Amino acid sequence: MNIKRFKVKNTMSAPTARRLSWSIAAASFLLVMLGLVISVLALMTSGQGVTFSHQFFTPLLTATYCIVGALVASHHPRNPIGWIYCATGALSALNMLSVGWAMYSELVTPLTGAALARWLSHWIWIPNVLLPITFTVLLFPDGKLLSARWRPVAWAAGLGIAALAVGIALHPGPLEALGLNTTNPFGIPGGEAALNTLMTAAAPLLLAGIVGSIASIVVRFRHAVGIERAQLKWLAVAGVVVLVGNILGSLPWMIWGESPTAQEFSIVVTDVTVVSIVAATGIAILRYRLWDIHILVNRTLVYGALTALVIGTYVVIVGMLGALLQTGGSLPVSLLGTGIVAISFQPLRERLQRGVNRLMYGERDDPYAVLGRLSQRLEVVAAAQSVLPTIAETVAEALKLPYVAIALKEGEQFTPAAEYRRSSVFAPQDKGSMEVFPLIYQLETIGQLILAPRMPGESFSQSEGRLLETIARQAGVAAYNVRLTQDLQRSRERLVTTREEERRRLRRDLHDGLGPVLASMSFKLDAVHNVADRDVSAVRQMVSELKSQMQEALADIRRIAYDLRPPALDELGLVGALKEHIASYSQVQGLQIMLEAPETSPQLPAAVEVAAYRIALEAMTNVSRHAGARHCRVRLSLLGDLCLEVTDDGRGLPSAVRAGVGLTSMRERAEELGGTCHTEALPQGGTGVIAHLPLSSAYGAASGGSAWTPFVS
Repeated sequence: MNIKRFKVKNTMSAPTARRLSWSIAAASFLLVMLGLVISVLALMTSGQGVTFSHQFFTPLLTATYCIVGALVASHHPRNPIGWIYCATGALSALNMLSVGWAMYSELVTPLTGAALARWLSHWIWIPNVLLPITFTVLLFPDGKLLSARWRPVAWAAGLGIAALAVGIALHPGPLEALGLNTTNPFGIPGGEAALNTLMTAAAPLLLAGIVGSIASIVVRFRHAVGIERAQLKWLAVAGVVVLVGNILGSLPWMIWGESPTAQEFSIVVTDVTVVSIVAATGIAILRYRLWDIHILVNRTLVYGALTALVIGTYVVIVGMLGALLQTGGSLPVSLLGTGIVAISFQPLRERLQRGVNRLMYGERDDPYAVLGRLSQRLEVVAAAQSVLPTIAETVAEALKLPYVAIALKEGEQFTPAAEYRRSSVFAPQDKGSMEVFPLIYQLETIGQLILAPRMPGESFSQSEGRLLETIARQAGVAAYNVRLTQDLQRSRERLVTTREEERRRLRRDLHDGLGPVLASMSFKLDAVHNVADRDVSAVRQMVSELKSQMQEALADIRRIAYDLRPPALDELGLVGALKEHIASYSQVQGLQIMLEAPETSPQLPAAVEVAAYRIALEAMTNVSRHAGARHCRVRLSLLGDLCLEVTDDGRGLPSAVRAGVGLTSMRERAEELGGTCHTEALPQGGTGVIAHLPLSSAYGAASGGSAWTPFVS
């Protein structure tokens, strides 16, 4: 059996499907009303009077099947569920007409086709009853099987319905077990044994078809998200209504036994509850008020299960006490059972409510359990890159959310760092439908916790909001630690990259600059050796060239050494090197530079000295070239960190400034050490460069009492 066979071929246009489905609905309604009128006339004309019968509720079933079927078929012609409902409504109408026709022929006057009507009334109700609880459930909501593995369920349901219908249609009768107390005019005489075997074989097939159809709904629900999950919830509500309705409907039959009124009442209750399934599937497929379901589902599950448990408890208590005390259905036993049920009602309801809430909303009513689970999961996470995915997964699973993501702030943007989907088919909704909670650490927003509600358009309750805010605070600390780990990793990568780039530069300078010079000097020494005894003037000239090349080589060596670390820092220290550099400006273009620094300062880390020296020189170079300033102040302070300030009274920064090589170089030098460097326009005019380079506590303590002595260049 091909899955595609369960899908109406796309050869029918929407207008054609609409006309056909509503024509079936109209014809079915006319037939069922005609059957009802004939039945009433038969009872009144014969003098028996109108009595209570489930047949009078058949028009309600027919109208429900036909209207829902026509709506679904006209909007979704390729979904077979709409056509199944149309067919079921037509069969229900035909059943009502055949019953009325046969009744009138039996009670009033014989009519043409009475035997055919009686025969149809024997078996036509079978597909009418079984189709909605097998194929409708199996194909719900999109009209397709879940997969090819569900084909045996469809075969079992189809063969079971066909076998039971054929067995009853051809059985000579009567079949008192099914309420058919008359003979079958079209039955096969002598075929009782074979037909009984056929009907017996139909029972396990139908059981497999019904149970398999219900199982397919359970499997769909476990993997469904979004619209499909809401559709299945409507069907779940209808299923609970049917279950509770059948339990309530069977009570009169159990109490009053073979009473015709009790039997009719049970059938009526069953018919009315079936209407709920039809209505629920129609709402789900047509998506009319699809999302108004959560409270309905919650209350239906709670009170449906509560009703079943209360009734079961009452029956068990009364039955056990009656059997134990041999009192039958006495009033004291009934009162005792009622009292026990009344006492246990509220605790049972609360326990069921907690269970249903956990099923639908996760552990939102137990915030300590959510936080405890999150802590336990984070305790066993070894890799830093797994922390944020673990948080997202734990929150999604604990609160039954379809999508949870954590985004970290990078500049002014938030970049997703981890996300978790409870279903692989879930597609994140638009940003406006997501709930966003900021991740804050020490008053700084470092990220966002992004959550998709369980259903589109749904919002979190106040208790859920408080729980998610608490989770966001805990996740903020974890996100900050993750960001620190990532920054550390990037810093290590930059250090390795910088080291390798420096090695490459040294290799290039030595190989391309100093190497050829030394090679040339070696060749000239060989030449000097060869002409030393013959041409003194040539020797002198070559020695002079050798001296010049040696001086160039020494200059290259000094340049390479200076690029590695300025010698002035080793000889004079940071303050002395800055004084020497400031003195070399000697009033360039009328610029006066003042240095403010401690008279004595502790020995600073080599990396901090080089960074501060390079930043100060680059800042002073920018002042002399671009600021047009007359005064510049360089200030060093050692209070916890090394703070370098270079300010001037020049024209200041333009309104739109782009960071060039110099500004970028200063910022990167500071960030390599975990510090900061920024440039700003001063309120009184001019520009300021402020760099903070971190030091250990020992360095800051050593300079705490240093005096300030201005040095003016």
